[in-house]
Amino acid sequence: MGSRAAADLVPGPNPNTSFIPYPFRINRTLEEVIAEHVPVYEWSWTETVFQSWETMLLIMATFWCIFMARLVTHKLGLYSSPNRCYGVEFALIILPCILLVTVAVDYSYYVGVLMLLVTLWFLLNSNFMERARSRQKFDLGNRPIALSVLRSVTHLLTAICILAVDFESFYRPYRKSRQFGAKLMDVGIGLFVFTMGSVSRRTRHFSDLQRSVVYSALPLILLGLARTVAILVVGYGQDEHEYGQHLNAFFTLGFTKLLGALVSILARRDLHLLPLGFGLLLLHQFGLSVLGISDYVMDDEVSRSNLFNANREGLVSLPGFVALYLLSIYVNRWMVAISQLSYSEMVKKLRRLFFIALILWNLFGLSAYGIGISRVTCNFGYVMWMMAIGASTLLTSFGAIDFVINSVMPWVPNESEVDEQERGLLTDETEAKGRIKPIVPFTISQALNQNGLTFFLVANLLTGGVNIFLKPEDRSGLESVVILLVYMFLATKLVHELLKRGIRLA
Repeated sequence: MGSRAAADLVPGPNPNTSFIPYPFRINRTLEEVIAEHVPVYEWSWTETVFQSWETMLLIMATFWCIFMARLVTHKLGLYSSPNRCYGVEFALIILPCILLVTVAVDYSYYVGVLMLLVTLWFLLNSNFMERARSRQKFDLGNRPIALSVLRSVTHLLTAICILAVDFESFYRPYRKSRQFGAKLMDVGIGLFVFTMGSVSRRTRHFSDLQRSVVYSALPLILLGLARTVAILVVGYGQDEHEYGQHLNAFFTLGFTKLLGALVSILARRDLHLLPLGFGLLLLHQFGLSVLGISDYVMDDEVSRSNLFNANREGLVSLPGFVALYLLSIYVNRWMVAISQLSYSEMVKKLRRLFFIALILWNLFGLSAYGIGISRVTCNFGYVMWMMAIGASTLLTSFGAIDFVINSVMPWVPNESEVDEQERGLLTDETEAKGRIKPIVPFTISQALNQNGLTFFLVANLLTGGVNIFLKPEDRSGLESVVILLVYMFLATKLVHELLKRGIRLA
């Protein structure tokens, strides 16, 4: 069991006062300090590691399904048929994800074994090493498909879980941790911040800051405000222990983007983001562990009598999320520093990414034992966990897609298709009979990347509708799967249609 550092040497916050973590009196004695009641929050580090293992198993299963969909759609030659491509991907990606968080969760380990065996069979029979060596270059592009896949997995799992959690069939150990833990639903906000940083750049000029605030941070903050107002008007319940009474995930993402853009001005080079992010994270952890801010956030006896106290979870966690954002930008800039690699350079990059992931997982393990993993405060352990998952999934994506699959079953677009993919222009109204140009691989991933915020808003609206009108807590396992399938079909098909028409909303 791990416990809070120096818990027995300092008093907890007074719930009857405004926030002053540790108001020492000059004449206070050590005996008085020890005599005061101090809440001690404990966690089992072995349980935390097991929770993380279960979480990674599901995340890797989702990635495996996406890779399998890529192989099947290529083998069947479906890229010229967007609707059939979407149908195959829906069946191979979304259906298994829904089953593995609900009625089929007991078969997760069997699925894991099956994934391993099929992967080994493919690797042994594809002659991928010789084909990879024969390639003249590995063209990762300015925005590697591996990053797009990671963003889409984050959107998909989050959307499924925010509704599935309301059904009795949902696997209870996947629910968010109240204080410390590394469960599946603890991943959502952290990976959103990681992927947000992975497509961002550090602020170099005032114009960059203005663009980040106006086009990224402000819309998220306004959406957070709209959600808060809607919840108050409708009377829809919100767990105040996640972000506070009034804040929500949109506020966290918006403020993280805003503060991250401001702090990144201090970095003169991309390399400076690394010490800047770690320095901010260590200061944040110092406040949580030594100054007792962690106790202040988690103590239910602290009244929510003022705005700060009422929203302490969301506000106190911001420095941690900003640090995660800065570190994510650095990882992205390192990944795309050279977009065209030789075979030896590609192998070297994958090897370095492997060692980075290994170091991060070791830091996660040490944190799980020493200070715990807390999404609520976004502590050092939580940030290391998110970075470890991010590095591991990027390693998997780059290795599976760019090194293996693209060597065995290459997809070689022409330059105009690449340009249209970046702009979302996958149709040409001037062509006869409205003929649709070929959809690139990973159709659903591309759709979610182009209109991710639209997808997430629609998913939230549908979730509210299901909770109000369908009473998910009373549904059987089969009914929950059917409802989740319809829900995910409506949300993903909408953004897929927008992708086909070249429409980018948000």
